[in-house]
Amino acid sequence: MEVRYLSSSEKERCRSLWEEAFPEDSPAFLEYYMKEKTKDNQILVLEEDRKILSMLHRNPYDICVGDRMWRCDYIVGVATAKEGRRRGYMRRLMERALSDMRAEGMPFCFLMPAAEAIYLPFGFTYIFDQPKWELPEMRTQDNTLAVRRVSSLDAGAVVERAAGWMNAWLRQRYEVFAKRDTEYLRRLLKEMESENGILEEIRKNGKTAGFLGTWGLEKQEQRLLFSKPPLIREKDEGEPAVMGRIVSLPDFMKAIRLKEEAPVKCMTFYIKVEDELLEENQGAFYWTVDRHSSALEQVSAGEQAERKGEISGVINIHIRRLTAWLFGYGMPEELPAAAEFIRPIQGVFLDEVV
Repeated sequence: MEVRYLSSSEKERCRSLWEEAFPEDSPAFLEYYMKEKTKDNQILVLEEDRKILSMLHRNPYDICVGDRMWRCDYIVGVATAKEGRRRGYMRRLMERALSDMRAEGMPFCFLMPAAEAIYLPFGFTYIFDQPKWELPEMRTQDNTLAVRRVSSLDAGAVVERAAGWMNAWLRQRYEVFAKRDTEYLRRLLKEMESENGILEEIRKNGKTAGFLGTWGLEKQEQRLLFSKPPLIREKDEGEPAVMGRIVSLPDFMKAIRLKEEAPVKCMTFYIKVEDELLEENQGAFYWTVDRHSSALEQVSAGEQAERKGEISGVINIHIRRLTAWLFGYGMPEELPAAAEFIRPIQGVFLDEVV
């Protein structure tokens, strides 16, 4: 058996396993995926005698993280052929993928789980709840509103303007989101159109006021809704949707800083991280945090004793809980008091499907 990445010319070979593992995907959607998403993704497979027994797709996205831009992988298409299940094939692929991402300096990766329990052993945790919004019926009858369809065939200026509006809308609300550009939006439109979907620009008094996307072969469902109250309202509480994992701990920590109300300009913590899969993340570090960024310096237990007077607190934490905390998805109870001045990421929005 061999674990390796498929070359560009080989990627079509994973189609049959996708059809077996994800029968809910329509032929049109799969055709879109194989034509568009495999242009720039990486497909890691475990094969024997030229037969693909298991696969994992690494789909890259440009992720805005505050004022930083990171290239991060969205893990999709994780599947094993029926005759190869419960033999540890997925684990081999996931461990290889995470190791490769770590070597590439990728700060984090994310995925949409079929079941949370599958990915907990790999250090993943929920980082994003999918919000649910709706256009109140009374608003859809407002004669100051109009809708205009946006198509993948529209001129570049139309698509670019839509992407720019979405980026501005997201940046006002979230610190982490996939950057919308012309290529992103054209792919999104093709993705939606593969299942009879449409994207409509909502205009109020002649100006862009939002975007509504719907799709579905048998039943049309909301794919996205971007606008502002009172034009939209929250339908109900969001549901856990996307899990993430810190991959390159030193690179990720660059996005974390102190809160403005911190009593000092800089703090240093002794942090001991547990990460069973990525040994580079595991161990003890000095974690120096200031008002702009933070950095790690690996240390030994003896060094901790030498610099004890400089340390604001000691943190012992698993990579999963560290990920949740620093993505703003819950603060662990056992942190030292000074840790309350560490500013986690404020707001995550990752609604990609593939």
